[in-house]
Amino acid sequence: MTGGRARIAGPVSAMYDAFMSPAASSPAPHRFTREEYHRMGEAGLFANERVELLDGAIITMSPQKSAHASAVSRAAYSLIRLLGSSFLVRAQLPIVLDDWSEPEPDVAICAPEPTHYQSAHPTAADALLVLEIAESSLAYDRGQKAAAYARSGIPMYCVVDLTARQVEVMTERDRAAGRHRRSEIRTEGQDLPLPGGAALALAEILPAR
Repeated sequence: MTGGRARIAGPVSAMYDAFMSPAASSPAPHRFTREEYHRMGEAGLFANERVELLDGAIITMSPQKSAHASAVSRAAYSLIRLLGSSFLVRAQLPIVLDDWSEPEPDVAICAPEPTHYQSAHPTAADALLVLEIAESSLAYDRGQKAAAYARSGIPMYCVVDLTARQVEVMTERDRAAGRHRRSEIRTEGQDLPLPGGAALALAEILPAR
């Protein structure tokens, strides 16, 4: 045996060189699965914290200000009143997008389920419309969240911008590109079309002047 690096011949040599290359050994962030995320929650790691899982990252959510909480409450109340038992309105509850994402949108309209999803959270296939109320989280809601919802196939995604007093309505999702092909800004005085043909007056969820 001679000193220095051992010489390895044949196909094994190529595999060895690839493994030892700087690119192969570069540090990379760990992406958490939903299973790991739930185990950490059961272990008490998120006690007294509002978190959600998106694309394998655990996101700490900002404390809710009164304007945000009020808008969530008014949106959920208005949607339940309009839709009745035809659909299930869920407020700040989990939706499973894939093995790496389990966000908790501010409001989601889901297909009805007799037990109200007692045995499992609704999936992206069950969600007909997702609505996020944005105050300090506008960039996150329009960026990472919009891409995750589009990739999972959510047909309609709405971002309520409390500061600008407007709603961005994203439709025609392109799952491969991770985006919605159509985006429209709606303001007070306009309506938001809902599953089943109903419509929500945006004045009911936008902050009062």
